[in-house]
Amino acid sequence: MAQATTRVDEIYRRLRTDILSGRHQPGARLLSATLCQDYGISSGVLREILPRLAGEGLVVSEPQRGFRVARISVEDLQHLTEARVLVESTALRAAIEHGDLQWESTLVAAHHTLAGSRSMDDDGAIQDDWMRAHWNFHHCLLSACPNRRLLQIADQFRDATEMYRCWSGPLGDEPDRDVAGEHRGILEATVGRDAELAVRLLTEHYEHTLRIMSRVGALSGAPSRAG
Repeated sequence: MAQATTRVDEIYRRLRTDILSGRHQPGARLLSATLCQDYGISSGVLREILPRLAGEGLVVSEPQRGFRVARISVEDLQHLTEARVLVESTALRAAIEHGDLQWESTLVAAHHTLAGSRSMDDDGAIQDDWMRAHWNFHHCLLSACPNRRLLQIADQFRDATEMYRCWSGPLGDEPDRDVAGEHRGILEATVGRDAELAVRLLTEHYEHTLRIMSRVGALSGAPSRAG
C-alpha cells in the first residue's frame, strides 16, 4: 500500500511539473490513454491524480469529455494578481514582524539558490530548477507569518501563477527587465525590516508580469475570459 501511494505521489508531481512548465499547454485536453502510456501508469492511478490537480485549479473536468489543462486569460491573471497582492502583502508584513534570525538565514539561502540558478534553457523555456528555486524563495519570504491558513492560500495562488510565468517568459520577453534585481530588492527590504518597501516591491514584481501578459494577450488575440 505504501509503495502504491509513493508511486501515485511521484506521478502526481511529474504531471504537475509538466503542467506548470507548459509541457502540457493551457487548454490542452489530457487524454487518458496518452497519459497512461507517456507516464507508464494505469488508468486507476490516473484517476487518483487528476482530481488532485483539479482541486488545485491546474486542470478542469469537463462532463463526458474528461480533463483538460486550465486555460489562461488576461482577465483571470488580473484577478489572480489582485488576490495575490492582498494575501501576500498581509502575510509579508506579519513575517517581517514575527520572523527571527533563523527565518532570515533560510530566506537568504533560498535567494542564493535562486540567484545561482539559470532561468532559461537554450530553447527559451523556463528551467525546472529555477522554477523550484523561485517558488521556494517566495514561500520562504512569507514563511514566518504565523497564520498557516494565509500561507496555504498564498501557496495555492503561487501555484496557479506558474503557468502564466512560464508563458510570459517566452511570449512577453522584455530584455530590459531585471528579474534578479527585483528579487534582490525584495530580499534586502525584507531582511532590513522595511515592511512598506518590501510590500511595494513585491506588488510591483507581480504587477510587472501582469502587464507583460496583458500586452501579449492583446497582441495575440487571446480571449479576455477563460472558458
